[in-house]
Amino acid sequence: MKITQIRTMVLTGTDPSGMGGIPRPWSVMLVRVDTDSGLYGLGEAAHWQRGYFGVREAINYVGDRLIGKSPFDIKRTIHEHFYGALPPHKPRTLPATVVTVGPIVWAMSGIEMALMDLVGKALDTPVYNLLGGRFRDHILVYLDRSAPANKADLGAWRELALECRESGFKDIKFDIDHTAPDKTTDVWSRSMDRAQMRAVVERLSVARDAVGWDMNISADCHMCYDVPTSIALANELAPLKLKWLEDPTPVMNQDAVRQIRSKSPIPICVGEMFTADQFRSWVGNEACDIIHPDVLFTGGLTETAKIAELANLHHIPMALHNNSSSVGVVAASHVAAATANFIGMEYHFIKADWIGKIAWRGGRPLIENGHVVLGDEPGLGLTLNEDVCRAHLAEGETYFG
Repeated sequence: MKITQIRTMVLTGTDPSGMGGIPRPWSVMLVRVDTDSGLYGLGEAAHWQRGYFGVREAINYVGDRLIGKSPFDIKRTIHEHFYGALPPHKPRTLPATVVTVGPIVWAMSGIEMALMDLVGKALDTPVYNLLGGRFRDHILVYLDRSAPANKADLGAWRELALECRESGFKDIKFDIDHTAPDKTTDVWSRSMDRAQMRAVVERLSVARDAVGWDMNISADCHMCYDVPTSIALANELAPLKLKWLEDPTPVMNQDAVRQIRSKSPIPICVGEMFTADQFRSWVGNEACDIIHPDVLFTGGLTETAKIAELANLHHIPMALHNNSSSVGVVAASHVAAATANFIGMEYHFIKADWIGKIAWRGGRPLIENGHVVLGDEPGLGLTLNEDVCRAHLAEGETYFG
């Protein structure tokens, strides 16, 4: 079996409840790998609101190099494009000095996902078996609701939290930077004043009171704050028993996050755009409590599984960051199924029905009672929903189903 073509397709539409509860445009890039056998695989690559800076071009570049190659050589394909190979390997590969971040990694994430789907179909086995088999078939989803549109209305916080619980979710997340923006006095300062911090604590306390103590709540800082603010915030929020505090400061500064972790009563979670090399450093230097990789940014499912195993050796749990459609959600679920130290996978688009219905899983809904439930279908077990895809094709795009 040889690869004959790699194609992409962009879909676009609206997410009616984006960050801060505000509507936003959203795009999804799907990847298809075709072979001379007639089998094909589906994947998803990072795209989001306005395109992801060279990802499609990188997919086209890698795709041209993979024509005529075996789809089974997944780890070799990743290694070749992340780290390179020595001469006289042909065709000439990227040199091993290339930094393994950015568009080439994000492109490989989508291609590798499609290759894993394809190989699973060829072997008539689910992708989680390609990753060593499953620990579980019910994959816990944590629902990211950011914040209600009316941030100052405490009733809106209560209603939003209760809506999540009544929808079957037992794990939710809110965004600190969107919790009390009405109290921001200086948009350039990474410091939070006492009035804003009191408002953050008050509003999240309402959510906690609404759902009780058996429901997990996490909070994302989106790398917005400085070290003193992050430490103070963690201590102020400690009575709410949060599952984690995410990305308190810009994460390129590992020393700053390690300092916060040493003084935070709440576990610190990082890593949504890290690759394996970055996680190796963060885990090895004890700079975080929870890792948070995303299959769209690590280089794919096999790289994410490798990251999970690294963390597990250090007895660190793994949550999965996720901004994907149903394609990426199900793909990430296969990694979660095969990962012992998995503690939850993110989902945003509970109000954007089209994003969760881009691909079908037979008659099974994407999320059931707060979980993605995996079956034993080969590959990812997905079929594109032609009606949804055609209705949301971006201008100039062609349906490839």
